[in-house]
Amino acid sequence: MLDRRSYDPEWPYHDTTSGDYSGGYDGIDISIHQGKLRWKEIALNHRLQFIFVKASEGLYLKDPCYDRNVSHARSLGIKVGAYHFLTKDSGTMQFANFARHIDLDSLDLLPVLDCEDDGTLGWSRRQIQTAVKAFSLACQARYGVKPIIYCSESYYKDYLSPDFDDYKLFIAAYSDIPVLPGKAKYLLWQRSRHGRIPGVWTKVDLDTFAPEASLEDLMIQ
Repeated sequence: MLDRRSYDPEWPYHDTTSGDYSGGYDGIDISIHQGKLRWKEIALNHRLQFIFVKASEGLYLKDPCYDRNVSHARSLGIKVGAYHFLTKDSGTMQFANFARHIDLDSLDLLPVLDCEDDGTLGWSRRQIQTAVKAFSLACQARYGVKPIIYCSESYYKDYLSPDFDDYKLFIAAYSDIPVLPGKAKYLLWQRSRHGRIPGVWTKVDLDTFAPEASLEDLMIQ
């Protein structure tokens, strides 16, 4: 959960990472947990094709870094999208929170619904699927598009397969390339939670395209 009381717009004050910069990625996803970014350094990173920015969480929370991050990414010409972190609440009402805080016309990439054990721990497979479907239906009614679903490889197998095989999937797997059951195919692979790149003074998630995918697959048509 986000704690607005402890949010400091100037944090971090120094680089908390060390070692060589990471390679082998096409994009990143960011939130309050990365704090203030050094956008002039990020501008020099020609590897970076896209950034997903956390917009909201649950029924009421907005990431306090969202507007700043989207504005800076757009000013650099980096393709940018927004994501919502799913909690144990109505999927329809969570989409309403997400929609309150984003302007889809200012974004390049499809919305992402972030499904994780931290947000839905204790819910059954049926409860999770109900919330994900409700969020998706509301998204389609409002914007005419399905959200990309982000989750771990094991989360997809345990809770979402095969009902969401026709969705665009963004899969986290840190030891090897994702392997999904049935007909499911991933579009994006989050290959690391501990990346180090210029301009980000904390560890950051690193994302790469599936072999047959490209930036065009992420774009709002």
